[in-house]
Amino acid sequence: MPDALPLALADGPTRALATGEMLLEEGVRTESLFVLESGAVEVVRGGVRVVRIDEPGAFLGEIAALLDMPPTASVVALEPTVVRVIANAVQRVQADPALTVAIARLLARRLHAVTAYLVDLRRQYADTDSHLALMDQVLAQIITMQARPPAPSGSEREDVPPY
Repeated sequence: MPDALPLALADGPTRALATGEMLLEEGVRTESLFVLESGAVEVVRGGVRVVRIDEPGAFLGEIAALLDMPPTASVVALEPTVVRVIANAVQRVQADPALTVAIARLLARRLHAVTAYLVDLRRQYADTDSHLALMDQVLAQIITMQARPPAPSGSEREDVPPY
């Protein structure tokens, strides 16, 4: 496991997944958080493949654990995969500062990448009338977001689930 992960995770239980096996199901609450040890998974949200994750040390289910809500996406093994299991995820995140900091750093890196991308889109489409010109509003919402109870995410469209 990478050095950046808390030492307490090094001796936790592992779970082996076969190709095609679901680790997390979108909208179905779980009590665990996972750390990828080997293999590869795909993240699927609303039936759309979002990303492939194959970097050892990657957290899976961290948003659900931090927000104490069901996962916002499904995670499925793309090949034989091994994950480290962090049981009682919500309590562990609250009680283990090293784990919390590791997750916070991951989320901060993601947010940094997303906002950089949105700024780039804003720059490219600032003088257009397309929907991409709305990046000002999206950026303002992300940057000014304050801590509050989680609101259902998703779309106002009826065919898109709230998680």
